[in-house]
Amino acid sequence: MNGLLKFLRGSVRFKISGSRPGTFVNKLIKNGISVNGIKSRGGEIFVTCGLSDYRDVMRLARGSSCRVHSVKKQGVPILLERNKRRFGLLWGGVCFLLIFKLLSMYIWTVDICRFDTISQTAARDILQRVGMYEGVRGEFESLKRMQTTAMIEFGNLSWITINADGSRGEVNATEKLPPATFDNAPRNLKARTGGQIIRVDAYNGTAAVSQGDGTAAGDLLISGIVENADGTVKITRAEGRVTAATQYNEVFRIPKSIKCAKITDTPISRKAIRLFNVTIPLTFKDVPKDSAVLHRFDRVCCAGEYISADIITENSYEYRVDTVEIKADSAEQLMKKRLLLRELFKYSGKQIDKRETAASETDDCYIYTVHYDCTEDICTPQPILVNTDVLSEVNSNE
Repeated sequence: MNGLLKFLRGSVRFKISGSRPGTFVNKLIKNGISVNGIKSRGGEIFVTCGLSDYRDVMRLARGSSCRVHSVKKQGVPILLERNKRRFGLLWGGVCFLLIFKLLSMYIWTVDICRFDTISQTAARDILQRVGMYEGVRGEFESLKRMQTTAMIEFGNLSWITINADGSRGEVNATEKLPPATFDNAPRNLKARTGGQIIRVDAYNGTAAVSQGDGTAAGDLLISGIVENADGTVKITRAEGRVTAATQYNEVFRIPKSIKCAKITDTPISRKAIRLFNVTIPLTFKDVPKDSAVLHRFDRVCCAGEYISADIITENSYEYRVDTVEIKADSAEQLMKKRLLLRELFKYSGKQIDKRETAASETDDCYIYTVHYDCTEDICTPQPILVNTDVLSEVNSNE
């Protein structure tokens, strides 16, 4: 801090020669002149004092047997004196201060906390819609209103805070926790799909169907309402397994001709910089009209901090659209691949007893219809909303 003040006020390094220079240094101190950096070399003494005190030093030297000669002058006053005729430096300094003041009025960076279910790109898009983004003027009417709007836009946050500290925006939020599940909550078991009952295993609760019955989706299979021997009613958590024979139909349509895009191997690469949401191209190349464009955004990091600038790399791939005819054997192979994927995701947990495939075709596509006979557990849980007052009234009436 002392060094900065010394530089702002200016300082002079001078040497004292003649007879008894040490006595002259003592004289300076007695007259209230602050000196430092005193060094003796070859019968001469080198001293540093403030620029404003140097005139008093010269005045005292006139009435003594010593001579004073300045060696080095430095500081802000010296720089201003040397460059007082250089008007470009003056205007440059003024423009720098104006630009610095102008840029300090805008948000340079927005730091967003990490989300588990929301990507950073999606979060920045939402915050841009509510008014917090790089390049926005930092004078906000109401951050509270902005936070409320952001809560509505995100939809799955328990709380969010948006702060503006100078040229830096900060967003902190916490996502909502998934709803708690209670293993002992009362429930019924209903049919997920229709079918014919093969076997009923009711581990807890009352079976509402029996072997050989037919059922539709949504029908009650095992009830969580149990009647006790004394006539009272108990609500419990239905547990069990109901095995049924089910049927499904899948239809696959394969067009006889499709359009395919063939992309070139070597892309045309262009770069641009986005500063405060203004994109400035850095590479000027012509891009074909029929081309697929991929963008990559790299944020600029300066001294470990991200600033509001992105380097955009645009790769354009030229492509040609061709029409490819699909024959019957190729269509059948494609249908089998789709069928494997469908069975992998939709029919996992089901036992496929029978599979029948029928093929037909129209003028523009091949049609494959696949019929399934399956055996599966068709139970799906349905919570029971319990009103304890009503239940107590029913038991008392009994």
